[in-house]
Amino acid sequence: MAITEAQITALTKYLNVTTGREKACRLVQYFARFYAFYLFRTGASKETVQRWVNLKTHLGIGRKFFRLLKPVELAQSSIKSVSLKDPVLRATQTIKFTSNFLYYTSEAMNLLDTIKFYRLEDPKRVSEFGQRCWLVALTASIISSLYQLKQIQIRSQQAVSDKEGTSKLIKEKQTISYQLTQDMVDMLIPLGGLKLLNLDEGVIGFAGMITSAMAMKTQWNKTNP
Repeated sequence: MAITEAQITALTKYLNVTTGREKACRLVQYFARFYAFYLFRTGASKETVQRWVNLKTHLGIGRKFFRLLKPVELAQSSIKSVSLKDPVLRATQTIKFTSNFLYYTSEAMNLLDTIKFYRLEDPKRVSEFGQRCWLVALTASIISSLYQLKQIQIRSQQAVSDKEGTSKLIKEKQTISYQLTQDMVDMLIPLGGLKLLNLDEGVIGFAGMITSAMAMKTQWNKTNP
């Protein structure tokens, strides 16, 4: 099948966005994590396994540069969420954005330690703190999504005769359900990383691959509506 100019243009639009490139790198990183575990379990040579481990490690470091100023955006979102009228959404969104702010800040601090610009006394502890913050953010996001789905169910019962309104509610439900699924799968990563669940590198890597592909699809739809 021939590649068309329209397809190349769409790909260029996607890769021109920082988030698009970061999510693509994330997909490769988690594939490398999964594949390194697979190679280890199937008895591949240490050199072969290490090559994929190195790819995973360096892509992880590279992605932190993409997200270096992410806390600024999250701080703004956290402040805006305080003004939401719905008390449940106000609480869950504020917790979500604040926790993500702390997570990405800890990632930035670990990056400074990795490149030896600023030495942390205990980088592992900072990393674990970040993972806990990410887990809290995902939990808040899941609660928010479940609440919104319940509200949509109530609104849909009230808008039975409104075809246009029903159509909008269906689309909104699909978007929220998609994010809910992504968050629930993503949760396996910090749960495994913090040893709260006994998950091996293969499961964590596979979970990361799924959510990376889902995030890429979302970003693709934004750049190529």
